[in-house]
Amino acid sequence: MTSTWLRTGFGLAAALLVAAGCHPAATEPASPGTAPASSRPAPASSQPGTASSSRPPAPASAPGSPAWSSGPVTVVHEPPVPPVPVITGVRYAAHPDRGYDRVVFDIDGELPGYAARYVAEVRADPSDRPVSVPGRRHLLIVLRPAQAHRANGAPTVSGVHRTGLPMLKSYAVVGDFEGHVSIALGLDDVAGYRIGELPGRIYVDIAA
Repeated sequence: MTSTWLRTGFGLAAALLVAAGCHPAATEPASPGTAPASSRPAPASSQPGTASSSRPPAPASAPGSPAWSSGPVTVVHEPPVPPVPVITGVRYAAHPDRGYDRVVFDIDGELPGYAARYVAEVRADPSDRPVSVPGRRHLLIVLRPAQAHRANGAPTVSGVHRTGLPMLKSYAVVGDFEGHVSIALGLDDVAGYRIGELPGRIYVDIAA
């Protein structure tokens, strides 16, 4: 009887071990609408030119849209001049449903090339004097060939302007010299951004 009890006990233990090995480890379900971690931008340090890891990830780009970045971006266009493309206006708005603030530069003429990068300090072009632009971090946009004035010298866009948006706190026209227009964006923090173009305008989205 003892041997029968031992055989029964060993058989029951073996069955329990096999059953335990057949169940996968419990996994936490992904949040609705959340992409896998590998498809999201990797966090980086908060040094100029990189996205702050304390900020939310940049929104996903739609097919055909410019990619989100935190490093320098340059796009080259070489429209025939004259006439030089003119920056006629600057518009901005918050898009909380899409996760970004947007600023738009309206262009009269063909689109110029453009470059964007984070800078540690904003300086005027060509004087190289420091310019106070509201915001804790600054993204510098340079458009070329372009100008921010009419043929008679009257400025079309100028000055420093507060926006009151969540991430984009201000913008300032800090250069209009020899076919280069420099516009500094004052941001609440270093964040991912994308810069792109549409007919008659160039836009910058900043993750908010």
